[in-house]
Amino acid sequence: MRRVYRETRPPITARASLGLQLLRSLTLSLLLLLLVAPTLSYIAQQARYPGVVTLIDNSQSMSIREGGSSRWSTVVDSMSSDLGEILQRSIVGTFAEQPHIAPWQVATEGPPDGHATDIASALEQAPRWGAGTQRLHAVILISDGRHNLGVDPTTVAQNLGVPVHTLGVGSATSPDDIQIVSVEAPATVFAGRGASLALEIRQWGFEGELVQVDVFAQDSLIASGERPLGSAGETSSTQISLPPLSAGLQSLSVQIRPRIGEITQDNNIETIFVLVRPHRLRVLVVAGGPSADFAFLRRTLAADSSLACQFHVVGFRDELIAQDLSEVDVLVLHDPASAQISSADAAIHQFVLAGGGLLFIAGERLSNSGGPAPTSALPLLIPPAALQTSDDPIQVAEHGHRHPALRSPRSEVAGWSALPPLLGVAVGLRQSTDSTVLLEVGGTPVATAASVGGGRVLSVIGSGFWRLDLLASGGGESPHTVRRFWHQSVQWLGLSDTARRVRSHPEARVVKHGQAAQVQIEVFDELMQPFGDAQFEFTLNNQQHMPTLQRLGSGQYLATWSNLKPGDYSYELRALAQDTVLGDDKGRFVIAEQSIEMSDQRRDDALLRRISQASGGEFRPLSQWRQLADRLSPPPVLALDARENGVEISQSWWLLVLIVSLCGEWVLRKRWGLL
Repeated sequence: MRRVYRETRPPITARASLGLQLLRSLTLSLLLLLLVAPTLSYIAQQARYPGVVTLIDNSQSMSIREGGSSRWSTVVDSMSSDLGEILQRSIVGTFAEQPHIAPWQVATEGPPDGHATDIASALEQAPRWGAGTQRLHAVILISDGRHNLGVDPTTVAQNLGVPVHTLGVGSATSPDDIQIVSVEAPATVFAGRGASLALEIRQWGFEGELVQVDVFAQDSLIASGERPLGSAGETSSTQISLPPLSAGLQSLSVQIRPRIGEITQDNNIETIFVLVRPHRLRVLVVAGGPSADFAFLRRTLAADSSLACQFHVVGFRDELIAQDLSEVDVLVLHDPASAQISSADAAIHQFVLAGGGLLFIAGERLSNSGGPAPTSALPLLIPPAALQTSDDPIQVAEHGHRHPALRSPRSEVAGWSALPPLLGVAVGLRQSTDSTVLLEVGGTPVATAASVGGGRVLSVIGSGFWRLDLLASGGGESPHTVRRFWHQSVQWLGLSDTARRVRSHPEARVVKHGQAAQVQIEVFDELMQPFGDAQFEFTLNNQQHMPTLQRLGSGQYLATWSNLKPGDYSYELRALAQDTVLGDDKGRFVIAEQSIEMSDQRRDDALLRRISQASGGEFRPLSQWRQLADRLSPPPVLALDARENGVEISQSWWLLVLIVSLCGEWVLRKRWGLL
């Protein structure tokens, strides 16, 4: 390079020659580097902290005051001192109904305001929050454990793949409090007659004392009385009599007058709806012959004072329906013969279309009638052959849990699986696509429900229901499972839906604050067949408010409103098929002031321990968090990373330097007039 630009024409200064030599050297060096593409390999050491996600409960139960301060302030004080320093590298989020990520200083600024606690959804969110770290090491759960929304968090923790360390907030012993556990009204109340409400009350700190219970209807006091309290933590049952009520849907508010020293008064009130009927349901029960199952059904329905029943047993050759059905609300056909169904099918079909309810029960007599199975215009379960024994118990089907015929006072439907098997079940049975399966045995329908025209049909097949009731009574199980099913089936069939193509009813007319309000909807087309492709318009208290909509099949839908404030809500809905209006319906429900957060104020140590044990973590009260300090903030891990740096043509900045160098040399040559 020293000979380059040694002699030039015209001559240039030594400094100019040196500059041109440097530019030429730079250009050639860059070209050589790009052609050779050298690579520098080396190993870098870096300290990495394992990923930790901290979940802080900010539901309303965290506002409970104990020992002069609230649970929330205890958490804030802990996070503001040593615990906050230990968790300073963790990803922090709060949760109530839903989890939210935020720095703990921001997350703890406001008071806890969540109306329900869903620990499971917070645990499910933790791995997503920790996705930015190379590996999630642990989850820290700071909560009082009052889980009351969503699925079981123990299962979620078990499948998480990392340990969940739980820090319990609050006291494991209950503070002084009186709460209404439940209020139940009779299934049917008649206008002009009195009735009684069944109350369950629980207390801590007021054992043996008397409390005043008041019942209000539209802000008017209609009943009142003093009731004694039981032992601490135990539920005591009592009754309170109601005066005669007018026909219609009545909203009643049951209140316990507050006592000095109660930790909260939010659980001293409960609101319920009572349906007051103008008269008793008129039920006609026709049996194809005597049997043990019919005797059991007859005793069950006759014991229900809300029903005015007529019972008839017909012979094999007698006409099944021998009287006018215009004065009948519900028709019960118990195990008729095949020929009797065929002859009466038209009359029964017309009765249902006009708004009547039909309970059809097929048993041994129908299955052993001989000849081809009868056909019907109604969605009935008719056995194609003789019933057979089965070792499988009855199970509640997927959509049966929501049906009013299977609803129990505490929404418990698992009692069916605890009962012994039926004596006879159908084999090779075909289910109508227009009906909903309520009960099944090994995948074969045992009970189905459907809406037809203006009426309803509930079809049951099997034998030995009397035996289920008898064995349940003697085996310590609840004998009311089967009886309640017959009773509630008749009550549901007696609800008139004449000529309505869109029908709806709330899952619960009174919903506690924090829970979702759900409304079941049925939609039919012009031929009164279930319509499964409807679109909807909703208003809630005269304002558009679209719920989450779930399609259940067979023309059934489930609308869900979440996070509603306490109050009385009236909904209106319209079902459409493209631009055609199928029909309208409306209803109402109440979001009660009392929150599910205030049902029990104790810290749930049992749940917090189960979550920790299922995931391989540990449980401690928040005050003992230092015992888990090494697990809450694991030490950094020294990571060795192999790295390489090389020169590639694809790296544009190398090319840019090369171009600048060439252009610079050319500009200088032109300036100095060099050839």
